[in-house]
Amino acid sequence: MNENDNFEDVEKSSGGKIDISNQVIEDVVILTLAKAEGKEITQKSKEYKYYRKQVTIDRKDEDSISVAVKTKVRYGEKIPEVSKKIQKEITEEVENITGLKVIAVNVLIEDVIPPNHSDEEFNDDETEDQE
Repeated sequence: MNENDNFEDVEKSSGGKIDISNQVIEDVVILTLAKAEGKEITQKSKEYKYYRKQVTIDRKDEDSISVAVKTKVRYGEKIPEVSKKIQKEITEEVENITGLKVIAVNVLIEDVIPPNHSDEEFNDDETEDQE
């Protein structure tokens, strides 16, 4: 395994090259997904661990990536609207922050949050089920 396998060569200049690790791209996607769902999380929060399992990055070539995310919607929300919002926000943030081209953001709606059920309780249930 080459030591640069987890890095993306974004730009070569006379001063050297710039590499962005897969971890950094994943972090951008995680924080953007959480924000799109109305949450502000940090890398040390319990929810961050949950979101890490919901994101997959696929390097297509040296300049582009594809992203897959799993999420939930509240009962009554319009799934196509929620999905398009997530796709748009992730694409814009990743492209603006990294300079990489996002070819696709695939959104999998994996569950519906029932009425009168808080997001925190729902994520706590998921975290306990996965441990």
